[in-house]
Amino acid sequence: MIRLFSYLTLFILVSVQKMTKADVFVQASNRGATLKPISACCDIPELGDLKHLAECSNPRPVGPCKDVECVFEKSGFLTDKNTLNKEAYKKHLLKWLEDNKGWTVAIEKVINDCVEKDLRQYLDYPCKAYDVFACTGIAMLKKCPNEFWKC
Repeated sequence: MIRLFSYLTLFILVSVQKMTKADVFVQASNRGATLKPISACCDIPELGDLKHLAECSNPRPVGPCKDVECVFEKSGFLTDKNTLNKEAYKKHLLKWLEDNKGWTVAIEKVINDCVEKDLRQYLDYPCKAYDVFACTGIAMLKKCPNEFWKC
């Protein structure tokens, strides 16, 4: 078993070394290259209210999207399971921005792309909370301030 693990480790190391420059690498400033998802490179501060996050964590709801949906419902971001309460979500984002200077452009993108437009993320399981949450994360990643970029 140990020999198999050793061969597997050697194979992975050789394979990684043979990757060409065309392969997509994110260059970490002092840690070398990484194949982490690009979302790991932006240190986005927590967007959720800690009280609601705690309420939806113990026990964590089971099933696709249930934890995100729980947080959105407790936060008042949904008028029903299929409808975003746009004003409540915008108000929350703007209040969050007061404590998180430097994220203005990102929050503007979230409001324009994720609140004002009715986007669908196309999970196999329809979930408005996830649609908005995924869109929010992508918009914030696209406009991540330099001081929060860590890769």
